[in-house]
Amino acid sequence: MSKKSRGARSGSPQGAAVLSQTSQKGKWARQWGPPTGFSAYFDPRSDEDFRRAHPVGYGFLVALGIAALLLPCIAYSFFAFSRNPDGNAWLIPGWTGAFCIGIGLFNFVAILIRQYLGHLVSVASFLIGGILVAVSLHFL
Repeated sequence: MSKKSRGARSGSPQGAAVLSQTSQKGKWARQWGPPTGFSAYFDPRSDEDFRRAHPVGYGFLVALGIAALLLPCIAYSFFAFSRNPDGNAWLIPGWTGAFCIGIGLFNFVAILIRQYLGHLVSVASFLIGGILVAVSLHFL
């Protein structure tokens, strides 16, 4: 008996953001940089195939993406205003950092529709965001 590859597709894939016709096992484990042609991900038509194939799942994915992007900002706001209800200018780097962390989380959500931008985007987002949030909380 032969084993089928978990990530293999049959037929020709469609859509603006499809970058390769076959998916290798462990592809995401080795993807450090953005893939070739990643700018197609920013086209509004890039996820049409996923939307047609999964109409309910697509709505859930959009909600999950928005939550991943905004929840770090909301959590930071609650924490920062509980420490300093009057607020000051050091909130701005904290919100910026929390949004950067949200970008890193959103990048993980993008794996579900095969639009992952690579580990460097996630690591840089978490690192820059974490530093900005830490500096902001230190000076609050």
